[in-house]
Amino acid sequence: MYPFKLAPIVLGWIVVTAVIRQGVAPRLTFKAGDCRYDRSVFSNFTIQIIKTKVMMDMILVTTLRQGLKAHLDFEFRLSKGKPYQSVYQHDMNYCALIKGSQESIYRRWFNSMLKVGNFATSCPIKGGYYYLHGWTLDANYVPSFLYLGDYRIGGSFFYGRFKKQSDNPLVECSVEAVLN
Repeated sequence: MYPFKLAPIVLGWIVVTAVIRQGVAPRLTFKAGDCRYDRSVFSNFTIQIIKTKVMMDMILVTTLRQGLKAHLDFEFRLSKGKPYQSVYQHDMNYCALIKGSQESIYRRWFNSMLKVGNFATSCPIKGGYYYLHGWTLDANYVPSFLYLGDYRIGGSFFYGRFKKQSDNPLVECSVEAVLN
């Protein structure tokens, strides 16, 4: 009989914990974005932030082969007057990511993008029109190690080894966002 009296208390604690967790989950709000791209690979690659959602349109004019890699860079600043400082960088095999052989935070982001976009899900990636219309990052997918504040998130696609000062990546984008 004693465990039955505890059930409402335990259930109540679970509900309160879930509500509190939802209430304090950090939210990433996109503010602005910009891309530069190799015109022999893309005839168009545009990114806009409309009402905090990412809108991206691209026309791929060549096939992207196996070995395509991506580089992500998260830069942080405490206030508008301060310079950004890199807090996290990661290179990955993009073809392995979209194949979905391993579950990771990047794979969850990619799957959430597929809900509002038409990205290729295997390599090689054939030429054509690809888009992302109205994507925002779900609060559950915001890494817990990121501090509240201003961010610049950079992404590049390349072959070979990543070079920070590369003059000609396939595409290089940056998005400004606020985590609050």
